[in-house]
Amino acid sequence: MIVIGAGAVGASTAAHLACMGRSVLVLEKEAEPARHQSGRNSGVIHAGYNLKPGSLKARFCVEGNRRLRAFCRERGVPMRQGGILVVARTESETPTLDELHRRATANGVESRLVDGDEIHRIEPHVRGVRALHAPEGASFDAPAYVRALLTDAVAAGARVVYGARVLRLGDPSLERQERMPVRLETSAGPATAELLVNCGGLFADQLAGPIARDLRVVPFRGAYAELKPGRRHLVVSHIYPTPDLTVPFLGVHLSRRTDERVLVGPGAMLALGREAYGLLPHGLTEPLRILAWPGFYRLFRKPTLWALTRREVLKSLSLRFVWAEAQRLLPELESRDLVRAYAGNRAQLVSRSGELVDDIVVRETPSAIHVLNAVSPGLTCSLPFGEHLARRCVEKLESAWPPRAPSRATA
Repeated sequence: MIVIGAGAVGASTAAHLACMGRSVLVLEKEAEPARHQSGRNSGVIHAGYNLKPGSLKARFCVEGNRRLRAFCRERGVPMRQGGILVVARTESETPTLDELHRRATANGVESRLVDGDEIHRIEPHVRGVRALHAPEGASFDAPAYVRALLTDAVAAGARVVYGARVLRLGDPSLERQERMPVRLETSAGPATAELLVNCGGLFADQLAGPIARDLRVVPFRGAYAELKPGRRHLVVSHIYPTPDLTVPFLGVHLSRRTDERVLVGPGAMLALGREAYGLLPHGLTEPLRILAWPGFYRLFRKPTLWALTRREVLKSLSLRFVWAEAQRLLPELESRDLVRAYAGNRAQLVSRSGELVDDIVVRETPSAIHVLNAVSPGLTCSLPFGEHLARRCVEKLESAWPPRAPSRATA
């Protein structure tokens, strides 16, 4: 079998498949794992209090939170459990906290509502009228976690090839509707396997081809600032604003990482390229493709998206706008306390009708499984989600005809 992508979901899928005794080849276009979404993030292990009960994300996030924390402890991956505090700054925001608490209870997430005095005890420098505290939230070293997963995969017999960009993917089962070998042309040579798992992240829709024609990854750039070392004491763990539940972005929050850096952000500005981490694109091809997608126009016809875009552009241009949001949570914060850190792009799936797709989306052909939307909290979901994908692979292999010898994929 071939797994495309050595991010968290691809690495987890490969590790689970290898531990099931399956022959696995991981193809990664970069020189090392976790170079994009899995490495360019705030390193939060999400608790799952904000996810819609009954969704795949909710199920995988809650299980993934507990499994991920256990994995980090067992494997020595840096992890710091300090909880997440979601703060209502005004009385008008408290009904949203009630909804978050209801979702947390439905999802089986440990949480409690706290008043202003308790907020001060948990985060001494934060001010708010009420908050939701989720003690199972944590920080971890995401790239180290992905490397540990790949170490497990290799130890169980998997092979990882770096610098192997997929140039062409041929899936004859799309037309024949029966399982047939998948053939790939990569920058490291040809590869063939009985079954393919596409965990291509920002490029997953392109790799999926015809079965994803109604969907498109529209990248959103999340730029982070951070507190200067002398001001890191203002944050104990993770401080979040009360979110707008109509959009899949959580707003500017403050997160203490395992290396003690305190991140402030991210933003959610439209990116002009899937891997364009600066304000300018790498050429015009990608921006034009984004603009040409009918779903893009339908998405940005909505007034809420225009307002969001305006705020995010301002935050990208000046840290004073980032500070203005963060200072509402942390009154002692001064604008000079912030410096720029780094940026990461979110692979946000958008439908042709212009809807932001907020749950996990997986589509299949007889010979392939395409993970089109492993959107945040994909890292937290990755252990149970990867196991789910691995089991689905085995089911596909064993259901079409009697079990065969493991795939002898080569590259």
